[in-house]
Amino acid sequence: MREFELSEREVQLLRPAWAEINWGALRSNLAVARKLVGNDVEIYFVCKGDGFGFGAARVAKLAAEAGVDALCVGSPEEGLAIRKAGIEKEILLFASTLPEDAARVASLGLTVTIQSMESLRAFISAGVPVDAFLEIDPGFGRFGFLPSQWGVALRALAAQSTVRLKGIYTHLSSPGDEVVTERQAGVFNAALADASAAGFNDVVTMLASSRVMIAHPQLSYRAVDPGRLLYGALDHEWMSRADLTPMMHAIRGRVIHVQEHPAGSVLGIGYSAPIRLERTVRVGVVPIGFGDGLNHVPPLGRVLVQGREAPVMGRRSLQHTVVDLTDIPQAGIGSIVTFLGADGGQEITIDELAEAFNVPVLELIPRLARSLPHISVQ
Repeated sequence: MREFELSEREVQLLRPAWAEINWGALRSNLAVARKLVGNDVEIYFVCKGDGFGFGAARVAKLAAEAGVDALCVGSPEEGLAIRKAGIEKEILLFASTLPEDAARVASLGLTVTIQSMESLRAFISAGVPVDAFLEIDPGFGRFGFLPSQWGVALRALAAQSTVRLKGIYTHLSSPGDEVVTERQAGVFNAALADASAAGFNDVVTMLASSRVMIAHPQLSYRAVDPGRLLYGALDHEWMSRADLTPMMHAIRGRVIHVQEHPAGSVLGIGYSAPIRLERTVRVGVVPIGFGDGLNHVPPLGRVLVQGREAPVMGRRSLQHTVVDLTDIPQAGIGSIVTFLGADGGQEITIDELAEAFNVPVLELIPRLARSLPHISVQ
């Protein structure tokens, strides 16, 4: 028997690749959210996508301690993980399940979303008492009742007692467009007026997600449901408008192999088309690849090594990135390579990386956060 066993965390970090996370950003960004909407508006923190890749249970715990009023999840397993973490705040489950599973979903102790007559009939027929939000489609075109449909749903809800209507919410498609926002908010207001006429006067009303909170604070209603705002995961334009702090601080790895290839060598790095080297090239291999959320094919962006810029060569593999260290002779095995973040006097921002990869920040951050081990930074 071995004299000792490494912990799972220790084993994980034997591959020298990691994401540096500023967990304190969530609390400071929540303070910004409170200033935007005031103390009388409830904040339903969105933990979907496994907490944007940061871990649903972990971010929910931090948010609960910081003072959010309720939580939102995108799947039943996220809700269960949060409950297992000992968090008792209300959890709103966004539409994500089949009508045939209504009874089992209702038994989870979550507030469910009713987004169609099929889901409404299923939850009523299930016979399991459950709180629910009715979702309105204002022109987003994804989930929710249209103006021609919500009247029937409201009458059906009023005629039964199994499903308690806790709230009504919607989601806007274009927060940066004043005309579209005004039109879609008008649709939501019409739904609320019909709900009031049907006897539902004391329900939580919610329209504003992250960018709506910043651009249209007057649309706070009784509750808001920010996600990216609290993670500090918006594009630069929106981040600067609200003075937010990014939770994703940096992505780094260390060189595990160095090799010098003489001029004339033919290399097909990362399964790319072979190239003939015009000069002697010294490469370093870092154990971070497209399996960790980065791009496989060019453009691959740049990296920083000892405060200097270094190009990425060939294609990126599932678990490796090959970096040209020729002009940084002091770099070697163990040198830290920065893919995102600051090193010396230089910095690679999330916006720069997203532009290089031709993906929105919204997509890139969860990709980066999911697979790499998290190291806390202040």
